[in-house]
Parts: sequence; structure tokens; C-alpha cells
Amino acid sequence: MTTVKLMAVTRSSQRGSSLRITLPKEVAEYLNIDEGDHVGFYMKNNEIVVRKIE
Repeated sequence: MTTVKLMAVTRSSQRGSSLRITLPKEVAEYLNIDEGDHVGFYMKNNEIVVRKIE
């Protein structure tokens, strides 16, 4: 069985009709995500995976 580590928690906020989340600094650093980078959200086994799109 794979161990899953909780890195951080953030809260969603609403902007117009959309929901927005902010990546915590430690998550952005771990994924090497900087301002202006594209980020993909993938579904895998009923979970969401976040990855930087290179």
C-alpha cells in the first residue's frame, strides 16, 4: 500500500462564478511552479493529481 503524505491545506474562495484555490508555497516549490506556469489537473483512481505542464 502506498503511503500518502499531507503537505498542506488551503481554502477555496469565490471570484465571480468560479472557485479559486491558491497553491501553498511549499507545494509550488515542490512542483517547481512559478507565476505564469501552466498547471494540469488529472483524475486518477477517483483522486485529483496536480502537475506542472512542461
